[in-house]
Amino acid sequence: MSRSLRCVCEAHTPLFPKELSPGLPALGCDTCRGDLLSLDDYRRWLDRFPQEALPSTELPAQVDPVSTTATPVRKCPGCAQLMERLLSGSSTDFRLDRCGPCQWLWMDAGEWDALVAIDAARQLLDRLSDGGQRGLREIAAHQRREAELRARHGDAIVDELIRLRAWLAEQPNPDILLTLLRNGW
Repeated sequence: MSRSLRCVCEAHTPLFPKELSPGLPALGCDTCRGDLLSLDDYRRWLDRFPQEALPSTELPAQVDPVSTTATPVRKCPGCAQLMERLLSGSSTDFRLDRCGPCQWLWMDAGEWDALVAIDAARQLLDRLSDGGQRGLREIAAHQRREAELRARHGDAIVDELIRLRAWLAEQPNPDILLTLLRNGW
């Protein structure tokens, strides 16, 4: 990695070499505490340490709010093009910034620790893929719909619907059972 890269935060400080996890090199910013990860280094790290457990961390109480509010789009420290904002998970409140041409991934302060805490640090490539992003959006949409149903109908009703759905999924002819219910049997 190059030491000449500078952070795109207001201070434009030079990025310094660091390790996100043992054997995983990255560049960090002393000012904003963000991290720049080469996806090529990440792939090599996965190849070298495929099953090694990461040190467990607690989910940070709050990921730096700059990641979701003040910085909607970040410029790549390598090429100055706008980075793509990608979901990090269905229930996390931050996004990861990726530069497609440079294959850099920017993580704001605390985001790597949050990925480790939710056991997602080794699945970054899957999460960053088109299919992974589509799946995360679908999960988030389902969670929003369920929250709306709970607000409208109450937890007891939604819990019972979930129980019934699971029971129907176990039955050999669920469509027949639903037809019987609809017809008043």
